[in-house]
Amino acid sequence: MAAVRVLHEIQISPYPSLPSQPPQPLAFLDALWLLISQPVERLFFYDFPHPTSHFIDHNLPIFTKSLSLTLHRFYPLAGSIRPSPDSDDQFEIAYEEGDSVAITVAEFIGDDFRNISGHHPRNFKNIRLLVPKLSKSSPSGQFPPISIQITLFSTQGICISFAINHAACDGSGSTQFIRSLAAACRSSEPTLDNISPPFLDRSIIVDTHDIQRKISEKMLQYKGVKEQDSLPASDPNLVSATFTLFKDHILRLKERVKASGAEEGKPSFHLSAFVVTCAYVWRCLVKARAYNKDIQQCYFSCAVDWRSRMRPPIPRNYFGNCLGACMAELNVTELVGKNGTEVAAMEIGKSIDELQGRDVGEVLEATINKYLEVARSRPLTVAGSPKLRVYETDFGWGKPVKVDIASIFETGAISLAESRDEDGGLEIGLVLSEEEMNKFGMNFATDLLDLQV
Repeated sequence: MAAVRVLHEIQISPYPSLPSQPPQPLAFLDALWLLISQPVERLFFYDFPHPTSHFIDHNLPIFTKSLSLTLHRFYPLAGSIRPSPDSDDQFEIAYEEGDSVAITVAEFIGDDFRNISGHHPRNFKNIRLLVPKLSKSSPSGQFPPISIQITLFSTQGICISFAINHAACDGSGSTQFIRSLAAACRSSEPTLDNISPPFLDRSIIVDTHDIQRKISEKMLQYKGVKEQDSLPASDPNLVSATFTLFKDHILRLKERVKASGAEEGKPSFHLSAFVVTCAYVWRCLVKARAYNKDIQQCYFSCAVDWRSRMRPPIPRNYFGNCLGACMAELNVTELVGKNGTEVAAMEIGKSIDELQGRDVGEVLEATINKYLEVARSRPLTVAGSPKLRVYETDFGWGKPVKVDIASIFETGAISLAESRDEDGGLEIGLVLSEEEMNKFGMNFATDLLDLQV
């Protein structure tokens, strides 16, 4: 039976020491995640052919020093998210001198590193053992933004995992932090000069339409629906697996979608590797679920980085949340039909195009209203993005063997990342019951054969 043995529990504060900083109210794009999101749990696996003692003696001091320097720049992560004393319904993120981040160092027992970091279906309970536990909120209602766990597979490999509360930052922000930490770890003598400061001023996100109040009311309804429908992580039938669409597959899918659109006289629409991959996976998953006649429509939704869409645009290194969303809808029969992938790609592409020039708050309000209507239909959502380039995260041990997002089991989302082994390919991660995963895998492989025709 797999287990972890905790070796050390450490608290790391920013260095050089920081005095307390003025608290920042969470922007409305941050606050909505307090209501609906579990922490985002991202796991990085690396080859590490050394005994556990080697890491403890040589690598752990480098990691903790690098983290303390990185936290000096990203100090909100060392602080806490808490209710604002100035408002009954407002939260803030605050750092006070001496605040710290918890690191757990553990050793894995009972499973092989190659197995647990593979692409094939793996027992999800074992993967959960690698995820750091974020502390529950205190009696005063405050809770930490981040927790870190380092799990060692002696003489085989290492897993560094981060649990980050989505209210603290989005994927772009968390990647900025993790990349900065990794760069400091690679340096022989890391200093603050090696770490580019993020843009921390959350007041740049302005709620011009009183969207936060409207969204908060709706999100409380959605949270109730999600809690009823989510799968327990302890379910012994849950497995995690990763599938890859290679560059050639994606190019062929694009050609098919373009040809189908031209045949039907459709206007041009946003067509990318992301769009065709999501369309392909959406169809495979809906076929695997074999929806009964009670469910006639199916839905797809994804987050969209809004930094460059804001007017004026906000800095690319903004550390917080700046995400909108889009949603596509299709008839189940149409999606699982012969040209389902092509039709799905057109719908997803059009839904992205329709965001052009719109206000992010209004977009989110409309998306949430729709989501509440259709939540029981298990809409497909996406975590991560190939634009984040997670396989470029090098702590000094080279490219990761594998990167996973464990938190997708909460919503039934898929995760997306660039392919580790081929430029232009994409990796898709899923957590499903073993039965559903087998059906999905069959659909995924069979439809790839059809692409060769």
